[in-house]
Amino acid sequence: MGRTNKIALAYLLGTSVFYGLLIVVQKIGLNSGLDLLSFSFSRSVIIILISLVFFSSQLKNLKFIKKYELRDLIILGIVSAATILILFLGQNITTAVNAGFLIRLTPLFVLPLAYLLLKEKSSRSSIFFMFIMLIGAFLLTTNGALIIPHLGDLLIITVALAVAFQNVFAKKIMHSVSTDIVIFFRVCISALLIVMFIPFLLGYQSMSALFSGLFYVVLTAILYFLSVICQYRAIKLVGPFITTAFFLSGSLFSAFFAYYWEKFCLLYNG
Repeated sequence: MGRTNKIALAYLLGTSVFYGLLIVVQKIGLNSGLDLLSFSFSRSVIIILISLVFFSSQLKNLKFIKKYELRDLIILGIVSAATILILFLGQNITTAVNAGFLIRLTPLFVLPLAYLLLKEKSSRSSIFFMFIMLIGAFLLTTNGALIIPHLGDLLIITVALAVAFQNVFAKKIMHSVSTDIVIFFRVCISALLIVMFIPFLLGYQSMSALFSGLFYVVLTAILYFLSVICQYRAIKLVGPFITTAFFLSGSLFSAFFAYYWEKFCLLYNG
């Protein structure tokens, strides 16, 4: 295995591991009594600060970005923020089983989008792998039971399409813009829009409680940031399809981490 392949594999694994940890830590934080909207607002603020510090050396290159590149970067950030908000709405009006399966439709959307935006033709092995993964996800999450689609399900399908679009569109932007700049805009614009939007849902009288549970807020912000870095650097190296497949495998790591966290809690409490 060449050096580039090893780096790509490390980023792919990082995408899954950091995202898997993120889900578990976020769940623990919410179970401790944190409000979801307040939690999302606080985390977004921390993510913006982390991004500004981490990419401080890259900020001087922003003046070289062309207008059409800036337009594409803003679109990427807006779609990312909309995806997070739609996912929140969809998860609240559909079952966990339906959401778990439907989000795995993402690779199904990657292949046609990659053809439309990148002019990439899918190999037979990619198509075969996609359908095997889809059938496996269906059997694993639904036990073979048919899903009757509702509004929440349609929202989750929209999220799957939006995630696929983000990954493919990011690859397109990376043809002329550095990966770090793409990550910076994707993370900052998305987080900034969430910071602007959530106070309207919360009401400004609730702002005083936004930074409760600071440990979980900071830890999930770091895990989210690391997962996005690994994800987008993997997209640059191996493309959106393989990266998306690894990203969705983060749920397997979530189950693994959650299992051992429960065992640790039982031993500690015992």
